[in-house]
Amino acid sequence: MNEKKKRARIELIDIAKAITIILVIMGHTTGNLETPLYRRFLYAFHMPLFFFLAGLSIKPKAIKSVYEWKEFIKKNLLALIVPYLIFAFIYAPFSFDNVPEFLYGSWQALTKTGTLTSLWYLTGFFVTRIYCQIMVNLTDGVRADMQLDVLGILSIPMFIIGFMLPKLEGGYPWCMDISFVASGFVLLGIALRQRIIILAQAKGWVLLVFTIVSAIVLAFGTILRDNALELCLMCKSVYGNIFWFMVNSISGSAFVMGVSMLLFRISREGARPFSTAAITYVGQHTLGIFLLHKNFQLDLVIPWIHTWLEGPQLLVACIATCISFIFALLLCAVIEKFVPQLLGQFPRYPVSNV
Repeated sequence: MNEKKKRARIELIDIAKAITIILVIMGHTTGNLETPLYRRFLYAFHMPLFFFLAGLSIKPKAIKSVYEWKEFIKKNLLALIVPYLIFAFIYAPFSFDNVPEFLYGSWQALTKTGTLTSLWYLTGFFVTRIYCQIMVNLTDGVRADMQLDVLGILSIPMFIIGFMLPKLEGGYPWCMDISFVASGFVLLGIALRQRIIILAQAKGWVLLVFTIVSAIVLAFGTILRDNALELCLMCKSVYGNIFWFMVNSISGSAFVMGVSMLLFRISREGARPFSTAAITYVGQHTLGIFLLHKNFQLDLVIPWIHTWLEGPQLLVACIATCISFIFALLLCAVIEKFVPQLLGQFPRYPVSNV
């Protein structure tokens, strides 16, 4: 039974991640400057959702020795910082002057180099993992049945610190300010994991109501606000109205989780059951898709589409998203087969006795 719940949890997270990466690709179809309503809508919740899903994937465990800390840092350096540095150099015009900017690791620093600005997520998530592990260590003495609730409560000071830190023109090294807000969402994911698993087993009509209510709240916080809806850019620590940022982040995350739970249930219990293997495969490769889609989309796909279709803008975005998604997924599969290290995957090769 526990193994069945574990598989369901992993599949739910992968489905949600797959939906989220598609939303991210669509949000990137206008680059960094334009602010159509659909982009403001997506940016209202898609990055908080990414961090929340990361929290759902983390099983809190205290690190109690120097050796364990070294292994923890090493694991995250390989998974996040190695691909960060590789792709920072791949996407940027070659110049030794770029090296200090890469090492600084903020969105603003990456912008100066002309590389892939989305790489801020990797440095920010690395710092976020450290912040969250410190919180897990601090709560290690709390009763096991209360630790998750305490971690959820600790998300509040993390949010407050992140929102109140003064802005720096060049951003903070390795997005250390953004990582406080990101940690808040990760801690919420850790705290709510068991409750989401329980909710996922509720009756279908309960999941449908949950999804609809989340969608209505999200619509009130985004689409119905129209021109009052600010463009939230976590990469620059720009959140707009904090109240609406939190409302949209929570309702958007709840909506995507609701859709994911419904898809999972329908795939198992619908009149015509179907396999979710394809969408879960996408969910397992979101990092690679994230790293590979943007430049291809902005430099090749969008200009090509504009040669035969000028609008409407949302239609162009949808077509570009489909093409860029397929390209990135296929390229990701090739890289994973032949050079997985580019995506932060370092297989453990068996050691033969000579």
